[in-house]
Amino acid sequence: MRKFASVTVALVVAAGVMVAVPANAATKISNGVACTKLNATTTVSGSKYKCAKNPLTTSTKLTWLSLDCLNSAAAYVKSQKDSVALIAKLASQVPVIDLGIANEITHKAEIQLKLDETNARLVAAKAKLAAATLEADKRAFTSAVSAWTSAVRTYTSAVNKITVDIRKLEAAKLAATNQPAQLKADVANTKANAALICSKGF
Repeated sequence: MRKFASVTVALVVAAGVMVAVPANAATKISNGVACTKLNATTTVSGSKYKCAKNPLTTSTKLTWLSLDCLNSAAAYVKSQKDSVALIAKLASQVPVIDLGIANEITHKAEIQLKLDETNARLVAAKAKLAAATLEADKRAFTSAVSAWTSAVRTYTSAVNKITVDIRKLEAAKLAATNQPAQLKADVANTKANAALICSKGF
């Protein structure tokens, strides 16, 4: 009977020890677990953690955060800051681009007017050349046709170049107008990735 009682007591004590160990065991370190010493570091299963404030939240509470989490969060914070500056810069560029487009359109209209006048003179010179009978007149009108033809080429080239410049400015305006939305989407993706890596318990 005494032997049985001793075994029973031993089992009860053993059970108490088994229950007490998990209760007193150190909390497993992972993202979001509270800590007390700012910038303290530790390594768990090959992953490094740092005691810090989570950059993704407004909380001032210190928690363990993996270095991957902190790096991802820092990348998000930087991308957000950079995007704000870039969006402001793009917004300031749009009026400048608009002015450039307006100036090029005006310039193109002026050159086009000269081109139209030159084409009319070329047509007239060709007609006179065709009707000329004297060699002196033929030489004079041939020279005129050559000169007006060269001028037409010059003005045509200028009009074509201005047209290309206008298209480039319009493309730049479109990019400046659309890029902010893309930047915001990129920042949102960066934040989502950081939030995933910084998930509590990760």
